[in-house]
Amino acid sequence: MSLFKKTILTPFVLAVGVLSVQAHAAPINHTVQLSSFVPTADFYVLPSDSSWIGETQALSYNINTQEMASLVKTFDAVHSAGSISAQLLAPAYLAAGANNVVLDVKFNGKSLTTTAQTVLTAAEAATVKVVNLEIIPTRPATGYESGSYLGNVQLSFDAVI
Repeated sequence: MSLFKKTILTPFVLAVGVLSVQAHAAPINHTVQLSSFVPTADFYVLPSDSSWIGETQALSYNINTQEMASLVKTFDAVHSAGSISAQLLAPAYLAAGANNVVLDVKFNGKSLTTTAQTVLTAAEAATVKVVNLEIIPTRPATGYESGSYLGNVQLSFDAVI
C-alpha cells in the first residue's frame, strides 16, 4: 500500500475502531429496592403518612425561648374485634453524653409507659380513627445542657379482644 493510501485510510480505520468500541460498551445496571406492607383489614396502627417513619426527626431548639420542639404525627388505627393497647418497649429519652432529656410519649392523648394500656376502646377502634402520636421533650429542672442529643422511641401496639 502506498504512503498516500496509508495516510488517507488510517484516520478512517481508527474512527471505525472507536465507533465499534462505543457500540459495544458495557451496559449500565441499576437495582431499585422496593418494599410494601399490606395490613390486615381488621387490625392496624400505621402512620397516616409513612414517609417520615424510619427517618431521623429533628426536634428543633429555640434559643430565644430555650425550649425544644415536640413532634406530632398522625396515625390511622382500627381493630374490628376489640380495643388497642400500646406501650413503650424502652424508656423514651434523648441523650447527649451524660445529659438526658426525658420524652413524654402520648398516643391518642394518653401518656405511654413500658406497661401496656388501652389507647383506643373497642368502640373507638371499631372504625378507622385518626389519632396523634406526640413526643414531647420534658425540660430538665436545670434547663437543657448544650450537646447533640440522640434517641429513639420504640412503640408496640396490640389488638386486645
